[in-house]
Amino acid sequence: MAKITSLLFVLPVRDLEQAVRFYSDAFDLQEVYRADNIVFVGIPGTDVSFGILRDPASAGNGPQNVGLHIDHAADRDDVISGIQRAGGKIVERGEHAPGVPFARMADPDGNELEI
Repeated sequence: MAKITSLLFVLPVRDLEQAVRFYSDAFDLQEVYRADNIVFVGIPGTDVSFGILRDPASAGNGPQNVGLHIDHAADRDDVISGIQRAGGKIVERGEHAPGVPFARMADPDGNELEI
């Protein structure tokens, strides 16, 4: 069974840098990961973070891409097998960046989450 270490989501914004400054200043969060159009801010030393995505068309519509952060020590193939044995299915699997794996799963009702 996979151990969840954090819940996460991605928040679409119009101005990426302004949003990063806001969440950092308002909640004392720090940047923990950055790519071209997304920055994760969180509590350093933990898996607690969320993504801020430059997506002007979706900004203001609330969180998207809800996910479960799985313990780094977990074997990804074992996690995938456990999801399938429990009645879920894997919709997509890949890497956000080298060494940053993800999978999109669907629970038995078809709700999709990223792990």
